[in-house]
Amino acid sequence: MKAGTFALTIGAALAASLALGSLAMAGDHWKFNVVNQSKTAALEFRTQENGEWSSNWITDRIEPGDTFNMDFGTSKGDCTVRTQIHFADGSKFDAPVDYCKVNNLYIHDETITWD
Repeated sequence: MKAGTFALTIGAALAASLALGSLAMAGDHWKFNVVNQSKTAALEFRTQENGEWSSNWITDRIEPGDTFNMDFGTSKGDCTVRTQIHFADGSKFDAPVDYCKVNNLYIHDETITWD
C-alpha cells in the first residue's frame, strides 16, 4: 500500500460522519483494516443510512491484495450497516456488515467478510 494513498479527504470525512452519525460501537471510532481479496480493483466503498448511500469512503482504487486502514470517525448508532462495493469491471454488490465486530474487513468478488 502506498502511504497516504487511501486517506479520506476532509469532505469525505465530513460526509462520512454525517452518513454514519447513527452508528454505534464501544470506543471512540470504528477503525479497522480493509483488505481487497477480490480479483478486481474496488472503486467505491459506500454505507447506507435511512435508505440513502453515503459518499464514496475511498479516494483511490483499492487494487486486489491492497490493505488500508479505515476510520469512520464515529462510533454512534446501529452496529449493522449495509455496505456497497463497486468494482472497476462495473460489477457491484451490497451486504450488511456488523461494524461492532470488525477488526479486518475482507472484500471478495460478491461478498464481504470480517473478523
